[in-house]
Amino acid sequence: MTALERCVLTIPTSDDVGLAATRLGATTAPATVVYVHGLLCDGHYWAPVTQCLHERLGGEITQIVYDQRGHGLSGRPDRRTGTTLRHLVDDLDAVLAHATGQVVLVTHSAGSLLAAAYAQFHPTHAAALSALVLFGGAGEFPEFPSLPKHYRELIKKLPQLRHTRLDIVAAATASLAERRFREVSRRLGSKAHLVCGAHRGDARVMTDVMGAYSAFALSPEVAATLRGVPTFVIAGERDRIVPPAQSVRLADKIWADYELVPGAGHSLPHTQPDRAADTILQALEIAYRSEIDRLVTSTEDTTDGGFEDLL
Repeated sequence: MTALERCVLTIPTSDDVGLAATRLGATTAPATVVYVHGLLCDGHYWAPVTQCLHERLGGEITQIVYDQRGHGLSGRPDRRTGTTLRHLVDDLDAVLAHATGQVVLVTHSAGSLLAAAYAQFHPTHAAALSALVLFGGAGEFPEFPSLPKHYRELIKKLPQLRHTRLDIVAAATASLAERRFREVSRRLGSKAHLVCGAHRGDARVMTDVMGAYSAFALSPEVAATLRGVPTFVIAGERDRIVPPAQSVRLADKIWADYELVPGAGHSLPHTQPDRAADTILQALEIAYRSEIDRLVTSTEDTTDGGFEDLL
């Protein structure tokens, strides 16, 4: 098996916040998989899955992972500048511009909301995706059944404290949430630097992101757009952040293939990378067929044109 080719990228955004990204594999592959991490994480979350796919496909695939703004090694906007859902959507569009061939978009947790928002703000680009794979996805903010009700309400109220005298309180609470997530990861026996990321996120950006996601919900118009994209929704039976019922509702709205994985929790792509890779491979089969159809059509057009020229 060939060594995994890595290319570190800094992707510029419309407001000059550079996004840290890594392209894995050759750029000549017929399809690219782009990964979107969830809340309180960064691109390191996908390391087990990307390595697994490389081992199965021998490097004949391009994969792109990136850190969202304010996360991992990506740039931090000025503390006085808010991070909106439109910022995140346009950042994703900038990342997707670096993909070649057919594109499969893979998300985890609240990352599914970013995929839906992408379909809202860039419907034409979203419709051009070859396939979607949504792990632990939902059409609205995660329900967090493992948390007490008052804490769930606090998460939703945090963004209201931004740009007020209590801004520092919101930032401190977001940092606490990230730290607690890392502690839970350790108790589960996972390496926290992979589950959550190697670097702490910007507390104010995380607060803004939670606010942006909590205010967003899948609309009928966006659902109609996503129905045109082959989609797989995978839920963990023991997910206590995005319960399976949420994922079922999402799958029903966008007419996606749905599967419940027995015994799996919220971090299925990290703890069961082989299982996650199985689903991504199904999506890649669709992408490869699309690429073959495109090449056949292109060849037929060229052949027809040549024949007409001869006449």
